[in-house]
Amino acid sequence: MKLKSLLIGTVLAATSMTSYAAVGDSQNKNITLSGNPAIGYSANFGLDHLVAGSFTDVFTFSPSVGPSLLNAWVQSMNLGGNHDIDFVSADLNGNALTFTPNGVFESGILNATWVSGPLVLTVYGISNSATASYSGTLNIDPVPEPETYLMMLGGLGILSYIGRRRKQS
Repeated sequence: MKLKSLLIGTVLAATSMTSYAAVGDSQNKNITLSGNPAIGYSANFGLDHLVAGSFTDVFTFSPSVGPSLLNAWVQSMNLGGNHDIDFVSADLNGNALTFTPNGVFESGILNATWVSGPLVLTVYGISNSATASYSGTLNIDPVPEPETYLMMLGGLGILSYIGRRRKQS
């Protein structure tokens, strides 16, 4: 009987000491873009992580955008080992950001990427302390639709035709 109790106690002690990956405070945030469809949009975003561990943050930007060129930037600074965030990856509508991790200053960039529709940025990372944060910017420039270029070329063609007729007379 004593052996059975000892065995059960050992199994319980061993299973209670298994290691678990720390799960941080994943967050979802809705952000309204500044600007308008004619001149473009921009936005600043960021989050504080008050629990150490891995996280998946989702930023949803509104309104939806038409065909546009987009630049995105995400950054975090480590202050002497405190407030450290390590980015694992990030993507905006399936387009991966390119990261330059170096421990002290980590940043990710998505440069001159074509987008349209609703914009969703997902950031995956690890907060190595209970007080860490990161921030970023999003800049969006509208791209005229092909019909705009067609009308411009048609107008230039008409102007050159008129100029040629004047030269001939």
